[in-house]
Amino acid sequence: MGLLPDEENVPLAKPGFAVDDGRGGARVDALHGGTLNIVLARVKRVTSRLPVKRTYAHLGDACRAANALDLVGDRWALIVVRELILGPRRFADLQEAVRGITPAVLADRLRSLQQAGIVEQVTLTDLARTRAYAATEWGRGLESVLGSLGRWYSAGPDPSTHGGMTPDAMILAMRAMAPPAPVDLPPIALRLYDARRPDPPMRDYHLAAVGRVLDIQPGVAVNPVATVTTESTVWSEVLFGGLSLADAERDGAVRVEGDRDAIERVVRLYAEASEPDSARADRVSGG
Repeated sequence: MGLLPDEENVPLAKPGFAVDDGRGGARVDALHGGTLNIVLARVKRVTSRLPVKRTYAHLGDACRAANALDLVGDRWALIVVRELILGPRRFADLQEAVRGITPAVLADRLRSLQQAGIVEQVTLTDLARTRAYAATEWGRGLESVLGSLGRWYSAGPDPSTHGGMTPDAMILAMRAMAPPAPVDLPPIALRLYDARRPDPPMRDYHLAAVGRVLDIQPGVAVNPVATVTTESTVWSEVLFGGLSLADAERDGAVRVEGDRDAIERVVRLYAEASEPDSARADRVSGG
């Protein structure tokens, strides 16, 4: 700013400048001839009027669930983490995945999550060495929290939902609701995209039985017996919403390549897992 440090009231050398609080909040503009101590006094008066965020910890609540909400209880926070659990995202991609969030709010949530140790900045291995964001190992532990919230909502009086799902959100839902898997279930590739995005990128995942657990991971499948390519919300309707695979194929919403029976087995596993206990008992007993 061209200020001389050996004088207390030095006129500003530039025609003008601005001082803000670094968070996009309070801002004070200094005109030509202003002095540093006057500007700082004005900044102090403005920032002293800003609301101070009081946390549960500050209020003396020792409940660990309450303290966790201090870290992820703000609107958008858990949704931002949801989109980072399965892998890193660039800022622009993250903003498109978290629908409705503004760049300023996203930057604020990322900063808070980084300070809490839930999210970290990483460098992608592309030629441009692009900067991106990813959930830390501790942050990825929130996957079970998101799964529990989803199951809790599903058991409520009105579990219906409207809108769409991102590919990663759909995969996390599959993992949260994963049924026991037969040990002979072969590897399957899933290729999902979000039709709500302009020119949406395709995201690759693969699933297979590991022991008797259905393991679903991001990444390209190795030697899959079948590949499903579809929009992520359509795939949600097939697995959780009662849309038949045959109807979705007939409408061109789902493309299956390879062993169609393997895909049908996965669809049936999820359908049976979501059955009410009474319906499952009738099916098993032949009633």
